[in-house]
Amino acid sequence: MLYGNTKGIKRTTLDTLEGLCASYDKHVLIDRDVLAEICRITDKINREICVYISRNGMILAVGVGDNATVSLENFNLKRGDKRFTSVRCVHTHPSGSGHLSDMDISALKSLRLDCMVAVGVDRGCPTDLEIGFINTDKVDLFYFKNTLKLPDAALLDKITEYEKISAAGALSSTEVIPKTAILVNVTPQNGEVEIAELHRLADTLGLNVLAEVIQKQQPDKGYCVGVGKLEELKRLAQVKCAEFIIFNNQLTGSQLNNIEEATGCKVIDRAMLILEIFAAHATSNEGKLQVELAMLKYTLPKLLGQGKALSRIGGGGAGGTATRGSGETKLETDRRKIRRTIYELSEKIETLKKERNLRRERRIKSGIKTVAIVGYTNAGKSTLMNCFSKAGVLEADKLFATLDPVTRKIFVDIGKEYLLTDTVGFIDNLPHEFIDAFKSTLEEAAYADLLLHVADCSSPDLVRQEKVVHEVLASLGVTDTPIITVYNKEDMNESFKAENPDAVVISARTGEGIAELKALIAKKLFN
Repeated sequence: MLYGNTKGIKRTTLDTLEGLCASYDKHVLIDRDVLAEICRITDKINREICVYISRNGMILAVGVGDNATVSLENFNLKRGDKRFTSVRCVHTHPSGSGHLSDMDISALKSLRLDCMVAVGVDRGCPTDLEIGFINTDKVDLFYFKNTLKLPDAALLDKITEYEKISAAGALSSTEVIPKTAILVNVTPQNGEVEIAELHRLADTLGLNVLAEVIQKQQPDKGYCVGVGKLEELKRLAQVKCAEFIIFNNQLTGSQLNNIEEATGCKVIDRAMLILEIFAAHATSNEGKLQVELAMLKYTLPKLLGQGKALSRIGGGGAGGTATRGSGETKLETDRRKIRRTIYELSEKIETLKKERNLRRERRIKSGIKTVAIVGYTNAGKSTLMNCFSKAGVLEADKLFATLDPVTRKIFVDIGKEYLLTDTVGFIDNLPHEFIDAFKSTLEEAAYADLLLHVADCSSPDLVRQEKVVHEVLASLGVTDTPIITVYNKEDMNESFKAENPDAVVISARTGEGIAELKALIAKKLFN
């Protein structure tokens, strides 16, 4: 099989390269006639050439690149997860240097090849050679100045030797390796603040961020990033061995597929990353239903039929079977199943909403006041809730550490008590599918007698975060409810002063200002 950048190459040369796909002596690293031929053609066309050789000596494919790189195919003939692919890759370097590059080493590890060989080419002849073997989590390199006197038998024996070492290392390792990601933000503005928040989101999901890429331009319709930046991203992902590329932008279905095909990485956007965090942190039955509904609503418009967008849709709530028309495509079937699941989830959530409304009506009839804690994610809402009630809510320096709302009764005095509810945190560019799915939960803020807007006064992005919270409250119809602004984390910004008379500066961690806040709440609720 011949593949790659064959444009502009004479037919006779292509026929020669394609004719290399045959069986050779399995006891040599690479047949010397084949090596001589690919070096001659490399010098002639000034492009890298790679050949894939199986352990039985068969050349499976020949690839053609440019003068600096050549794309690699994934030929997997291995017999188990701990083994190598049983394929070695030999490729040329037109520059004359036979040393393996960072991209070569990265490809060796990610594809788990038997070995990777780089051959320097000068005036159509091989100059030097370097070969790399995977040794558990690193790569061992062997360099030869003379390609005519290679210890073929010893090198081929090393494949089996290193495969055993690598397999033993994989079996003995109990460490959970985090998934790796590269972050991307395409914006005409300064994207430093946005990508810093995206980094926090990735940390919350347990991803290991390897690199951050910012491009100051309007997003491209095809790939979001420009063509040049896409090539840079592709090489960066290969060198860093990244599994995910996360965009701060909201991507269309075609953009997702285009970037995945170009880079070979799983691509998700900001909204899907947030929904993934919700899925990981939801513990209640209603929370899990709301997350699944939000993910399905977000996924449906992006479904292009490749099946990649269905990765999280496995346990769905759809029951029963459906008939498939004779002319119905796989895409249409997938969409119909998702729509049916969305309908069934919506019905279940509506039932839970009715139960919530009944409980709310009973509270209203009882005359007990309600206070809801709202605010930007990681502002310290859960810490404040624990400070008031010892509720035992999870406290963590992460975005969306807690998702499910918690309600506790707070006693002030005889005949004076109220219910305090900790709601889910807000964030900029919150997916509208989330607002729809979590509307019944967020309505706790809409029906509250008083809101505690918790803001992080130590954040350099405080003004924008406050604006986001007010916008989300407005979208829920919360415009007339009294609000106390609680500027938290005073211990991290002791010089901060509140100008609003309905504002209190506190530290929920140390307890500073809590007494003043409790007095202000009592005053607002009970005059």
